Amino acid sequence: MLFWVHAAVAYLSYRTVVRRVWEKQPHGDDIIALCGGALLPDLIDKPLTLVISSLPSRSVAHSLFVTVVLIAAMGTLAKRRGKREFGAVFALGYLSHLGADLVDYVFIPEETILFLFWPVVTEYHHISTIGDLLALLSSTPYVLAQTVVTLVASALWIHDGKPGYSFSKRSRSP
Repeated sequence: MLFWVHAAVAYLSYRTVVRRVWEKQPHGDDIIALCGGALLPDLIDKPLTLVISSLPSRSVAHSLFVTVVLIAAMGTLAKRRGKREFGAVFALGYLSHLGADLVDYVFIPEETILFLFWPVVTEYHHISTIGDLLALLSSTPYVLAQTVVTLVASALWIHDGKPGYSFSKRSRSP
């Protein structure tokens, strides 16, 4: 899945949970935890792959073993700081990332779900060059579908009042 689509999928997941389960409106401060969780696996694994070519592009941060540790650590930290919901939203973002990557398995024949079991399983298809990453941008029906998902999530985020946007503006103010 394309990098930015993870934020879109995470927002759609978050919006559904917040409205239907927690019966609230999307909240700006949660967006930081949500996007952090949704983007962290690729922010860790993609650069690692470029530095350590033998490491699959979905490895350390995409592993269920590491996922459990990171979510538990973030949950503990959030709880200690009195922001339990922050930990839950981070977990939702992180898990939505892994779930979205599983969709690749359905549409791309050489993809696999084995990345979830790294380092126990290490032999599977992976992106190993910047060229491989750029090749993902070709206009296939799958990429077009990801574009639609991104546009829908963006439209709903705007409709919801751009939660998180005021936080980014506030942090730049003196």
